[in-house]
Amino acid sequence: MRRHSVSEHARGNGSIVTTMRRRGIVALAVSLALGASVTLAGCGGLGDAGSAATVGDAQISTQTLASDTEAIQQERGGTPGAPDSALTLGVLQRLVITELVGQASTAAGVTVTQGELDTALAEFEAQLGGAEGLRAAFLESNVPASAIEDQVRLSVEVQKLGVVLAPEAADATGQQQAVVQYITGFGLQEGVTVSPRFGTWDPGTLTVGPLPSDLSTTVQVEDPLAGILPAP
Repeated sequence: MRRHSVSEHARGNGSIVTTMRRRGIVALAVSLALGASVTLAGCGGLGDAGSAATVGDAQISTQTLASDTEAIQQERGGTPGAPDSALTLGVLQRLVITELVGQASTAAGVTVTQGELDTALAEFEAQLGGAEGLRAAFLESNVPASAIEDQVRLSVEVQKLGVVLAPEAADATGQQQAVVQYITGFGLQEGVTVSPRFGTWDPGTLTVGPLPSDLSTTVQVEDPLAGILPAP
């Protein structure tokens, strides 16, 4: 499959931005952000076989969606498997963006080494008061303990993409704009679909959009990339 091209200056990896403030960490890449109202039908029985979404040739299974959702419920002291449409939507949003950014990073020649990942994890832990603080902050953003490493990798990928795509940007805001533009174009080219059971993908806003159903429930979805770059 043809990949989204990047300009000549965007072919190196660039350096990682190491100043990661608490606001940027907790917000994450895919956490809930600008409060765009969407609708989502009831999502009981998520463990059924099938695809919740596809990104290019990659499938996000309903089993993966259910597993992450139930892990969050359990870690919060709730009942795993209890219907929670808002949580389900938040998790699906994160899974789609994580896969999309990962593919886009690969296409742009951006990689994250184990050393870079370990360094970022250590920085997150130091700023959030250790391993327990790290888990609590990510859990608040609908990320279970099992997915923390993937989200830290995502954060590093986006930081590196910002440097690669906009090396002369005056601040993190300029880099973030370049990343959003690139990810949006990449998503349009590769194709993203969400099962009608959960909603529809809006390629312009990188969010799961409303389901035309009288049985749907209004929930809130935030900007998927808000806070992914460190605050200036």
